[in-house]
Amino acid sequence: MPFTALLLAAAVVSTPPADPEDKAVLAATQVFFDGLEAGDSAAMRAAALPNIPMMAVTTKPDGSIDLRRFGFEDSFGKKVAPGLKEWMWSPAVVRRGALATVTGPFEITRDGKTVHCGVNIFTLAKADGAWKVASVSWTAEPEACPELRKR
Repeated sequence: MPFTALLLAAAVVSTPPADPEDKAVLAATQVFFDGLEAGDSAAMRAAALPNIPMMAVTTKPDGSIDLRRFGFEDSFGKKVAPGLKEWMWSPAVVRRGALATVTGPFEITRDGKTVHCGVNIFTLAKADGAWKVASVSWTAEPEACPELRKR
């Protein structure tokens, strides 16, 4: 691929959504991540509807799957450990009316060291004129980081 075409392809992949509503959906998701990084459950709560459902799907070393479902307040509502940083790349936004999803691969680190990678699925709803996180599901795949980073 010629260098110019490569640069153009990179620009297309990294271009944020042009639609203001899609930007607002991604911004609400980022506020949730920012609260996690700051160890601020109140900030996370402010970005979400009350006691959102959460689900973690973890692949164990033996290949078996551990499925945990819980409410935000059960896990993050009391205290969030500082030092966690999570980010998604190549997020895909699907929106229809007041409902949206954001899906993408992510990495989470603690104090700069990778904890795991996986895929996030955020569901958001527009309530009182603002996008709010309605649920979060994710995979926790400690061995999948190299594969997911290629996406």
